[in-house]
This record gives sequence, C-alpha cells and structure tokens, in this order.
Amino acid sequence: MPAAFIKGVMIFEMLKGGKEVILGVTYDRTFGHMIMFGLGGIYVEVLKGRCLQDRAGGQKDALAMVNEIKTAGLLRGARGEPPVDINAIANAIVNLSCLVSDFPRSRSWT
Repeated sequence: MPAAFIKGVMIFEMLKGGKEVILGVTYDRTFGHMIMFGLGGIYVEVLKGRCLQDRAGGQKDALAMVNEIKTAGLLRGARGEPPVDINAIANAIVNLSCLVSDFPRSRSWT
C-alpha cells in the first residue's frame, strides 16, 4: 500500500513463566518524552501499577522507577515465588531511554 501511513510499531517477544512487565514511551508537550514502566497485564490495567518519568538518566534512576510502582513487591518475590532480575528490567528501561534520545522525533511507543 504505497499510500499507507504507519503510525507506530510494536515489537515484543512473549516468554512463558516469569512476570509480565510493560515499558513504553509517550510524548507530552509540556514535559517531552516520558518513560513508562509497570507490571503488565491486569496489574497495569486494573491496579494502575505503573510510573512515568522523564528519560531515565542511568541505572540508579531506572531502579528507582522499578521500586516506585505499587506492585514492586511482586517483582522481589512474593508468597514463595522467585524474584525476577530487577537489574535486567532496569537495563531495559535505560536502553529504552537511550533509544528515545537517539530518535527524538518519535512520539509514542508501548
């Protein structure tokens, strides 16, 4: 379709087990690019378990985002479940923030 306009792209890999998380980017006219992080699925939809921050400056900022959500205890392991790799999540947040810096004309990714 040569006349098609592509409004966005969604890239993800579905894995079995573990905890579902959501990372995204939105653009606010006042604040600029905002990184979104939260637990995925029902947690983000029903419990609104997410946080927004202007681009993560590094690992420390990204870890603060992970710990900010109401459902962070589930990531650390609750009721006998194993904890997730919080550093890997923080790395993904930092990488997404770098992607936004590299492509500043982008407006929104989830």
